[in-house]
Amino acid sequence: MSIESTGHSPAVLARARPRLAAARQRWFSRRAVLLHLEIALFVVGCLAAGWWQATRALGGNTLSWAYTVEWPAFALIAIAAWWHLIHEDPEVRAARKKRTPQLEDAERKAEW
Repeated sequence: MSIESTGHSPAVLARARPRLAAARQRWFSRRAVLLHLEIALFVVGCLAAGWWQATRALGGNTLSWAYTVEWPAFALIAIAAWWHLIHEDPEVRAARKKRTPQLEDAERKAEW
């Protein structure tokens, strides 16, 4: 179903097109697709590691109980980071980077 076949007025369609293009660029750009793939692989790996640790814990390894909880927690943190990266507005990010003062090498060394 195309956007034109929804029965909306041309003014509504004209406002919707840029938003759809921006959403498409945000979710299906090269950067976004690579990020989706990386997150998917990472989450699957974390859940597999959590399952493996659960089987070890049930086999008597008491330390594995901590890892059984830790690996899925890593997966949740990765999902939260992915959500933040996908929904970050590029203009806001650029403005934030411009506001960050650039430190000279001597100032960086003084921080340490």
